[in-house]
Amino acid sequence: RGKFTLLELPERVEGRPLPEVEVVDLRKERVAPRGPVPGPLVLSEPLRAGVEDRLARGEQTILLLNRRGYASFVQCRTCGHVWQCDRCNVSLTYHRTRRRLICHYCFHEEAPPRRCAECGAESLSFRGLGTEQVERIVTETFPEARVARMDVDTTSGKWAHHEILGRVERREVDILLGTQMIAKGLDFPNVTLVGVINADVGMNLPDFRAGERTFQLLTQVAGRAGRGARAGEVLIQTALPSHYAIRCALDHDYTGFAEREIEERREPAYPPHTRLANIVVSGTDELRVQEAAEHLASWTAQAVADLGAGSVGLLGPAPCAIDRIRDRWRWHFLLRSRSARRLGTVCRALYAEHGSGSGPVRITIDRDPVALL
Repeated sequence: RGKFTLLELPERVEGRPLPEVEVVDLRKERVAPRGPVPGPLVLSEPLRAGVEDRLARGEQTILLLNRRGYASFVQCRTCGHVWQCDRCNVSLTYHRTRRRLICHYCFHEEAPPRRCAECGAESLSFRGLGTEQVERIVTETFPEARVARMDVDTTSGKWAHHEILGRVERREVDILLGTQMIAKGLDFPNVTLVGVINADVGMNLPDFRAGERTFQLLTQVAGRAGRGARAGEVLIQTALPSHYAIRCALDHDYTGFAEREIEERREPAYPPHTRLANIVVSGTDELRVQEAAEHLASWTAQAVADLGAGSVGLLGPAPCAIDRIRDRWRWHFLLRSRSARRLGTVCRALYAEHGSGSGPVRITIDRDPVALL
């Protein structure tokens, strides 16, 4: 309708070429001739060789893994029990440097277990992959390299962020490893290789923008390579090499990605085909939250009819994807409509009647939500 205009930068500064992007299929790497790889694969042979080549040439490398910590969760090998936060329904992440299990939602901490709380077995497994574990593997693989890790844990101190970037700029760091905070805004001419450890992290989250965020992240981090006189190279490790978000990032094809993503959202009627409002009901009593969410959804459905806003659809209610955070249970339902005006009318009526909730139950109205978790 002419509301939005696509602004493009068809050329890089000084006409420098975009970096060459290559996809490494992790499925094939796991069964390569050198033998199957146990556990998470961090450095494929192409990425290992690429880093080694940059070290020999005195150039720098950026490695991206959008997951901090050492292991994503701790699991008992005997009964399969996974350690979870007592206040949130998410697994605790093991941080080896601090030797603590930490919840990334409420920041609860506890010491790692010595035996399983369910069956008493002492055979525990630290599963998944985080930046701490990648740092250890990279340091062991390239003992002569100067490695810096940049994530929430290493940048919590005052000026820590600037100190790390200053070392990279002064070329005191050979390999910069980090989470999404290193994906954009960095301009280091000596960085000629960017490696994405696992592009699939976040791809399968229960959120309709998961593919869009993956494409954004890959496009942003690819732009960190080859910003100087030397050409850049990007290696993307993935077990989903045929996914359109990966293929379009490989070809620097924003238009192709946007067209495919918009088409994928057409049938489920997600934005930009509709406007959304996410209504979240939360409280400390699980049953009361469920009943409140069901009552509120029923009231809203009747309000849609009474207001003549028939184009506003209601989906749910249901538990949120993460159904408990900081001891508060969470249910939600979605309102969607092609008309922003009618959606706004329903949301205003809902707020006028119920406000932000009463007593121990809270109501949050999130117009045009950026995430549904």
